[in-house]
Amino acid sequence: MLLSLAQRRGLDGKDTILRHIERTGFTIAGVPVWTTAELEVLQRLYPDLDAITRALPRRTPAAISHKARQIGLVPPLRIWSDGDARKLRKPYVAGVPIGTLAEIFPGKSKRQIWSKANSMGYRRPRRAPNATGMPLVDNVRRRAFELRIKMTELGAIVGKARYFVCPRYVDWRALQLAMEFLGGRPVVRWRER
Repeated sequence: MLLSLAQRRGLDGKDTILRHIERTGFTIAGVPVWTTAELEVLQRLYPDLDAITRALPRRTPAAISHKARQIGLVPPLRIWSDGDARKLRKPYVAGVPIGTLAEIFPGKSKRQIWSKANSMGYRRPRRAPNATGMPLVDNVRRRAFELRIKMTELGAIVGKARYFVCPRYVDWRALQLAMEFLGGRPVVRWRER
């Protein structure tokens, strides 16, 4: 195969650059080439970036991280394929637990699953509020949930900003206003003796 003059110069240029790196220990850009001693220090101290930075003063933290990934000290990035992202939608929106989703998508962490679903705009189904042990408060919260009213909104309507989000006591005034707003009314029943 015959090479053009430009192709031969390119090959000669590559050889020239490699000779320069061998002779000086620096790339054309002036960056020092990693030595075997530096690589051994990196492998021995890897998880502790502060110790590596102190042991290798001519290397920046970014260069250390890049080299660690390059030689396999850091697990490879777990990038989502288009097929995986599409397969995530149905179980995520259906409310499958995150632990189960982590099993369905091996190699993905829970945080990656949440982040990907959030970036794709997937939303989990709303969950009914947990029982507080106060029947009147639980009934009001359940009714608000059925009417698709958020607990923060209900609290703002009755003038108690976060009362219905995490109630710890019975606030009769807030409950009365909430019952009226939700279309109910309080009824007193006396126990028969």
